[in-house]
Amino acid sequence: MDKEFKLASQLLTLLDTEQRWFTLAEVEKKLGISDKTIRKIVEEISKHLPPALTIEVSRGKGIFLQRDGRSNTVNEVISIMFRQTIFYRLMNLLFTNVGRFSVEELAEAMFMSSSSLKKLIAQLNNNDLKPYNLRITYSSPTIKGNEINIRYFYWKLYCDAYEFTGWPFAKINYTFINQLITNIENEENIVYFINSKRSLSFLVAIVLERVIKGKCIKISEKDFPWEQGVFYLPVTNFAKRLEQTFSIELPKSEIYFMQSMFSLSQYNYYDGSETAPIKEVELRKNKEVYQMVNRFLTLLVKVYPNIDMKERFILEIYEFFDKLLIDNAIPELLLVSKSNLTTYVQKECQKINQELQTCMQKWNTAYPSVLYNDFHLTKLTLLVSSSLRYKSKKAFLVIGEEFSIRHYIANLIKKEIGDQLIINTSIMKGLTDEIVQQHNIDFVISNFPVALKTVPVVIISTIPSKRDLDNIRKELLL
Repeated sequence: MDKEFKLASQLLTLLDTEQRWFTLAEVEKKLGISDKTIRKIVEEISKHLPPALTIEVSRGKGIFLQRDGRSNTVNEVISIMFRQTIFYRLMNLLFTNVGRFSVEELAEAMFMSSSSLKKLIAQLNNNDLKPYNLRITYSSPTIKGNEINIRYFYWKLYCDAYEFTGWPFAKINYTFINQLITNIENEENIVYFINSKRSLSFLVAIVLERVIKGKCIKISEKDFPWEQGVFYLPVTNFAKRLEQTFSIELPKSEIYFMQSMFSLSQYNYYDGSETAPIKEVELRKNKEVYQMVNRFLTLLVKVYPNIDMKERFILEIYEFFDKLLIDNAIPELLLVSKSNLTTYVQKECQKINQELQTCMQKWNTAYPSVLYNDFHLTKLTLLVSSSLRYKSKKAFLVIGEEFSIRHYIANLIKKEIGDQLIINTSIMKGLTDEIVQQHNIDFVISNFPVALKTVPVVIISTIPSKRDLDNIRKELLL
């Protein structure tokens, strides 16, 4: 991908993190570029900024992005800039003109020489296309590789380029596709998240474009009970409308593929829906996934005895394993599935993420043929984290420092842990089991060893570390 675009998007993202002046030295260090390059990038970015966004550069202050909360987002600007890149323009031409260009004709359409185009193709084959196991041929430039990978690549490409507005498929009516998806929502009493619904519209358009050009996929009927799936009938009816409108025939594999995408996309049951979570759970008891979920929940409860086992949570776990089996039925999806939140979750929810990894490893001994990756662990970590039920407890804070520091540490812990924890910082005449019981203390937090038998003691650093805070949270789960 264009180096200039990457730097520009990184700079915009950095400037948008805080409403303040960033020194040039600070930006140079974070992006690894020179003062001169920064100014050049700012000049280029400014061409694409809407009136409500401006970038100021001051020799004495640095760089400042002026944007109010109601103006265009930085991501909208990045999408517009992305559509201007050589990378996007080339890939878009290859999608819309499959096999029509010679290398000379494509070079002319891209306003570059044939030799420059060949160098660009070599660069893309070795970098941007490699994660998808795709490549562009040279003599008659065409994108080659597994059809599912091609679709997944273009799905991401167009969703990045038109994340909020716009529609790149001239021969396909967006409103028509969107209405067909709305029909499925109404039929299933669900509502797709706004970005998921838009993303699904792009996917359907890509499927239509590829099938019209004779590019179909093959999915095994044996690897997943497709016809028992919740979305099988609505997607089959959806496919019939597409066939009638575009005068095409969609093989079963295409229906299964769209079914998998409708299942994997983010949706929820709307408020007032007649399909209650408990009813959905009951419907799944006769399916293969039932035993899988039971085994996982048994392992989960051992680690988190106080997890909130309401019907909604259990249904979400069923959906997680349903989607995991779909990913396994289409291995190409399993290989390219990634989450932008994985790095964040592994850092900020490290303990829960690691404990769930252990849970899944134990679960996997009963189902060794089912594969999962960091993408699935990320989703599972967020799902479980949001359902942990912390008990309200009272702790006594013992810090061998002056009283002001004790109060500071108490406030810091409260800010991180929340209202479930009541911290007592009063001065007591000694710290014995009897005194602890008199004050109804559930556990003690201390930065030095304390000999108590009736309540647990959590040892922390003077300034609590992330591990210390995790250990305190663990006490609230017991």
